[in-house]
Amino acid sequence: MRLYYQSAFTLIELIAVLVIVGILSATILIRITPGDANIQTAKNDVLAGLIFARETAMARSDGSSVVKFIATETSIDIQVNDTSIRNINQSYPLALADDVTITSIDPISGEQQLQFTHLGETVEQDIILEDEDLSLTISVSGVGYAH
Repeated sequence: MRLYYQSAFTLIELIAVLVIVGILSATILIRITPGDANIQTAKNDVLAGLIFARETAMARSDGSSVVKFIATETSIDIQVNDTSIRNINQSYPLALADDVTITSIDPISGEQQLQFTHLGETVEQDIILEDEDLSLTISVSGVGYAH
């Protein structure tokens, strides 16, 4: 009786190698492009601030409070009756992530301002974020939705 031995990889060995290569490539990719994470963090902060400002204006449905979202080159602020407010987990003004700037500000006033009504409405505008390599645009519709 003769035994033949075949040398090959099993399916489990191939899957293990693919998983290891995937983890290593994801780690390397994250370390190569840190700027992407900074601009994404800034985008998330601006979107969260816009949503919070809109919801705050709608919660004060009597219309007696003026809720503003104010963006400067390196920070965002939410004000009610010209006073910065605080969210449960966040206080304003909030500095943006490193090396990220808002470039859509008015050169005369040095800021970009959105005022929300008690219905959550505002003026349609774009907020442009930039870092060294990337540029992102956040569009705010007239009904206050941001994307």
